[in-house]
Amino acid sequence: MEDLSIRVANLDDVQAIRSIGLVTWPATYLSFTSPDFVMENLNTWWSHGSVSASITDDTTFIAFQDGQAVGTLTFGLFEGEPVIWKIYVVPEAHGRGIGTALMDVAFTAIGPAYDVRIEFVKGNSAAQIFYERRGFEFDFEEDMAEGFTTVWLRRPAGPIISAT
Repeated sequence: MEDLSIRVANLDDVQAIRSIGLVTWPATYLSFTSPDFVMENLNTWWSHGSVSASITDDTTFIAFQDGQAVGTLTFGLFEGEPVIWKIYVVPEAHGRGIGTALMDVAFTAIGPAYDVRIEFVKGNSAAQIFYERRGFEFDFEEDMAEGFTTVWLRRPAGPIISAT
């Protein structure tokens, strides 16, 4: 990985993180959801306020390659357990190990003593494969109000082994 750096995001990174979301969400979700679903989530989860809150209330990392913001990951707590809320890498940087590097940084920050949860929208097979290669296993599914299904996975506590 040429010139990859990952650090904890700060409020000066809000626009860079938003730009990652604005590029990745349509590319990721339009093939198996709807334009309305994508726009609603962009307006909700990738708004200035939401990204700012993820930086101040949770732990958000930002990845840079050759000076460009290319990926982000946010984790926090849900029902008392660590959960990775977001992990996105801009499409043109896929396959460079950036997602794996972000995941490894998160696992290190969380530590080996905790199960880690993650969720994705059913139909996102690329995310499912990526997560399962990193030790996540099916936990449960829940229906979303928008008519889609959220799949929850859990990675059991234990040593951190990179999937590179």
